[in-house]
Amino acid sequence: MDKPGNSLREAELRRSLDINGLLVKRLLDGSDLDGMTATLAEFMNCCVLISDAGTSFLSIGFAGDITVSLKDAIRTFLSEADVTNAKNFAYSIRAASPVLTSDEQGGLTFNRLICGIRSDNDFLGYLSVIRANVPFTDEDQSVILNAVGLMAVRLSQDKKIAEIELRLKGNFIEDLISTHYTDPESIMNRARALAYNISLPHRVLVAEIENLKHLLSRRSGAPESPKLKIELVKSIQNQLNQVAGGMVSHHNDEIILLVPLEAVSAPISRLKTLSQRIIDFVADQFGAKMYIGIGNVCSELSDFSKSYFSAKKSLEIGTYMITEGQVRSFEQFSIHALFMSTIKPAELYNYARNLLGGLLTYDEEHHTEFTKTLQEFLYLRNNVEKTARTINMSVSGLKYRLKKIEKIVGLDLQDYKVSFDLQLALIILQLFGEYRIRNPE
Repeated sequence: MDKPGNSLREAELRRSLDINGLLVKRLLDGSDLDGMTATLAEFMNCCVLISDAGTSFLSIGFAGDITVSLKDAIRTFLSEADVTNAKNFAYSIRAASPVLTSDEQGGLTFNRLICGIRSDNDFLGYLSVIRANVPFTDEDQSVILNAVGLMAVRLSQDKKIAEIELRLKGNFIEDLISTHYTDPESIMNRARALAYNISLPHRVLVAEIENLKHLLSRRSGAPESPKLKIELVKSIQNQLNQVAGGMVSHHNDEIILLVPLEAVSAPISRLKTLSQRIIDFVADQFGAKMYIGIGNVCSELSDFSKSYFSAKKSLEIGTYMITEGQVRSFEQFSIHALFMSTIKPAELYNYARNLLGGLLTYDEEHHTEFTKTLQEFLYLRNNVEKTARTINMSVSGLKYRLKKIEKIVGLDLQDYKVSFDLQLALIILQLFGEYRIRNPE
């Protein structure tokens, strides 16, 4: 007579062999990840979710018996709890055995089994099995552990294909923005081979991470730099696919995004919103501070190179302007970007400080407003009477103050060229956020 324990182990073994047989058949048939996920979900009568190492969804499947309302409830649960749970349990999942969780939401108890997916020493992602109001048995866990190995085979194959595709996209984008192609038709053919429509209007975005080396050093078990960049590219591509489509690659220490537009005249506000969404995502998922420069509109192939360099220049200008945010574009810098785009920002700043540094220091040390007085005087085209009225000062008092300013800066304010140079210096300091002056009207 068989003991109950032996019967249970035999049942576990039979179920494990059954799922192994089904998933092996899917592999041999060339089924994609979605097909394998659906097979496992049907076998387990539950929801199955596959996430990559960065916790971005790769595939989700539901058993046929799950109602539409329950599917919606599970999706809501996943959208609110998935990233949090995965991040909370990431270390234990990577290092040891699967993790069981239980969460209450909307009157339902969501039981979840999370397993790490590995191939040799490479961590590929997470397999999650979710049920509402039904706990997992030891037999269920045994089945899932057997299924994880075959999911690893599928993900390894997908990863190799994705790495080849990433290299092809990277080479394509690099040649596109550097115009390293023999003729327009050749680069168009390469785009078509990648199933990408390069004939649409675009903008090129360039993303940079603040202190990438520090990020690598402080992340526990962090991958080496190339792996981190690949992880970032994949995550940003997922974000892009949800909103605008496009193509992403990494080049040296920057990430380059090609983002299609509805039209050449499409407002930049949409791209700023998308850029901020990516910045927030990277901050949350990777603990990194990212800056994004938005390039000019591309309406023809030669514009991609110009757009790339204008995006980089926007980042460079923004580095020196403390009042600007993490999303930068030439549009926000107005007409001043015309001369800032041809001169190094550091040289502009030094030019302005050399002219006005003494006056700024004097104001700070003596709690005066000589810089503001100079700004009003120059704005009103050196008109003493109008300036006196504007700052509520007597004409004689203003003349005395202007003489004092001339002495501090060592320049003659009656000289037209000097007035122009000082007004330009004030504009530069305004752009750099060092001194709040009147905005041009």
